[in-house]
Amino acid sequence: MAAPLIFRTVMLSNSRGYAKAWLQRNVGKRYGPDMPEAPRRRIDATTLRGLAHPLRVQLYDALVTYGPATATLLSERFGESSASTSYHLRQLAKHGFVEEDPARGVGRERFWRAYPGGSELDRYDLSDGANGEAARLVVDEFQRAQSARLEHWLAVGYQQVPREWGEATMNSTAHLRLLPEELARLSAELTAVVDAWRDTVAERESVGDPADGSRIVEVQVRTFPVAAQDVP
Repeated sequence: MAAPLIFRTVMLSNSRGYAKAWLQRNVGKRYGPDMPEAPRRRIDATTLRGLAHPLRVQLYDALVTYGPATATLLSERFGESSASTSYHLRQLAKHGFVEEDPARGVGRERFWRAYPGGSELDRYDLSDGANGEAARLVVDEFQRAQSARLEHWLAVGYQQVPREWGEATMNSTAHLRLLPEELARLSAELTAVVDAWRDTVAERESVGDPADGSRIVEVQVRTFPVAAQDVP
C-alpha cells in the first residue's frame, strides 16, 4: 500500500510514522527508536468535503505556511470579504483542520492556526467518484500554492533577501533507477532528515528562543516514478 500524502507545516510528504517504522525495520536505529510521532488528523470522506473548496485550501495553506492569522488579515491576502474568510475558517475548524489560537486572541478578533501536526490524506482510500474529485481538488490547490511560492523565489524572491540566504538555498533534481522498496526507503530517509530539523526548531521555540534573523523556510520534498517516455 502506498504511503499517505501528508499536509503539515513543513512539507507535503510521507507520514512521520511511516518513516520511523521503515527506518527502524530497514536502516537500524541510526535515527533512534524514540523519534516522536507528530499528532495528525486523518482525512476521511466527511472531513475531505469540509476541505474541498479552493478558498478553504488556500486559507489552510496560508496558516500552515505563515502561521496564525485573523479572518481580516486573510481576507486582505486573498481579496475576499472578512465575512467569507470567517465562514470558511469556521468550516475548517468544524472539520478539525484549524483551531483558535488562544495565545493571540484579543477581544473579538480571533486568531486562527492550523491544527498542530497537520492532516493526512491517502488518495488511495479516497479515489472513487466524488471523493476522488474532491481529493484531486485539494491536491491541485496545494500544489498550485507551493509552485507559486517556488516560482516567486526563482523569479524575484532571491533578490529580496540578503545574498547569504540565496547562497544557502538549493534547487536540485535527481533521477535514480530504483525498486519500489528502495523508493520507500529514500522517501523515509528524506522525511526523517526534515523531521529532525523540525524538532530542532520546535525545541528552540519551546524555550522562547526565536533565533534572531531567522525566516520561514519552505522545504518541498517529492519523490515519484517518472511516467513512461511515450506519455507526454
